[in-house]
Amino acid sequence: MTNLVILAAGLGSRFGGNKQLAEFGPQQLTLMEYNLINAVAAGFTRVIFVIRPELELLLRQQVITRLPENIDYAFTYQSFDDLPQNYKVPTQRSKPLGTAHALWCCRNLLKESFAVINADDFYGKQVFSLLLQQAKKTPLDYLMVAYQLQNTLSDFGGVNRGLCQFDKQKYLTSIEECEQIKADKQKITGILSASQQQIELDAECLISMNCWFFTIDIFQALEHAVINTISLANEQESELNKECYLPAVVMQQIQQNNKKVKVLSTNDSWFGLTYPQDSKQVHKKVTALFAKKE
Repeated sequence: MTNLVILAAGLGSRFGGNKQLAEFGPQQLTLMEYNLINAVAAGFTRVIFVIRPELELLLRQQVITRLPENIDYAFTYQSFDDLPQNYKVPTQRSKPLGTAHALWCCRNLLKESFAVINADDFYGKQVFSLLLQQAKKTPLDYLMVAYQLQNTLSDFGGVNRGLCQFDKQKYLTSIEECEQIKADKQKITGILSASQQQIELDAECLISMNCWFFTIDIFQALEHAVINTISLANEQESELNKECYLPAVVMQQIQQNNKKVKVLSTNDSWFGLTYPQDSKQVHKKVTALFAKKE
């Protein structure tokens, strides 16, 4: 259970380039490398990078040569050449199919439970130990690490987050996508994706930052979700560029297959790259953490 999947195929359109390869801090490393330092310390022994084909050479030159010696690695591509059951996307589509497809693309590299994170986010030190410790206690559950909303905002524009609801035993009951979340005059507001209703949000509410631990049965659910997304795109022009996201697949597993998803919370600050202006603050935060070797 010590495999870590890093989703690194993003286009970085709002950032203006390959943000997964931007370097920061005293060691001038990418955020995924700083995450790997903490993951290896917690006990992870293998990393799988999900990338676009054109990123492999850059990743080999820039990241692979600097990986810790005691971790194995593998690549897999997220591309339209790798789709379930010989499905094809519409020829006019250019956008990727989303994080559900990205994760499905590494199905042949995994035979046991695994963790998943984004390449352009920093998750803190505690998260990797939390995942491995809980996985030993509840090996059949999915796991999700949730962060306080106030610890995940950008000073430079609105962000999208998954608002989490859970029961008394801290098992996930729902994730609702909320867009354009921003703090203004000591108030945090956002727009619910489904209804386009603007709401006020609690600074301490728990949100998903795409940090998961899955058992391998997730791959069948991912496949069904990707097929449904492609089918809709082929049938309805309005759905041409619709993406398929991991939280939606997780919710289907909860509702249709009674899958349990344990919510683990951390007080660590998350930070990541959405806008170019985020780079300066990310550099300061990484420098503060790793100068102290935390």
